[in-house]
Amino acid sequence: MSSLLTQSNILHERLVQDNLQRHNVWQSTNIDDLPEPFPVFSLDNLRSLTIGVYQLKRARSYAEEHSGSIDLTDDCANFPIEGCTQHGAEDIIRLRFRSAHKSSTYHTYVQFDSTQIIAWYCTCTAGPRTVDCCSHVAAAIWYLSYERHQTTTTRQPSSTNTNAIQYADNISDFEPSSDDEENDSLYTLH
Repeated sequence: MSSLLTQSNILHERLVQDNLQRHNVWQSTNIDDLPEPFPVFSLDNLRSLTIGVYQLKRARSYAEEHSGSIDLTDDCANFPIEGCTQHGAEDIIRLRFRSAHKSSTYHTYVQFDSTQIIAWYCTCTAGPRTVDCCSHVAAAIWYLSYERHQTTTTRQPSSTNTNAIQYADNISDFEPSSDDEENDSLYTLH
């Protein structure tokens, strides 16, 4: 494990060496249309990959934002990915995640075969890690290898906030509430 701390990120080196960070070598695709099927993992496999639970806790919110849906088990859920079109690099996919903290987009790359994740790299600050992974990589792998295969979705408490927002849309701005004093005017000018 300690040898991994000093090891460079092999996928990042390959992306640079083969000039695979260019936009014209990536094409939008469906995960089921890739030459190799994405591996299926258990939560224990994912915890081993992320070396803990922090990234997995963040994974759902990143995946929900990426797909634009809180129901990630829906067959119609859109989870945009890009496949590499360059010969010899068909085992790498790219996803674009928006930063949760600033207005940036990070490119997340995952190299895989049908049984394992070979390597990962993300353009975020924590992305070049080799021992564990950033939340963007965790979100991609969590959704593609685990969540999309589930029959029901488990929601985080934040996922239920959209119900409150929809309910709030049905409340009129001009209805008096229990907070109003007992005068007839709804608004006063000072």
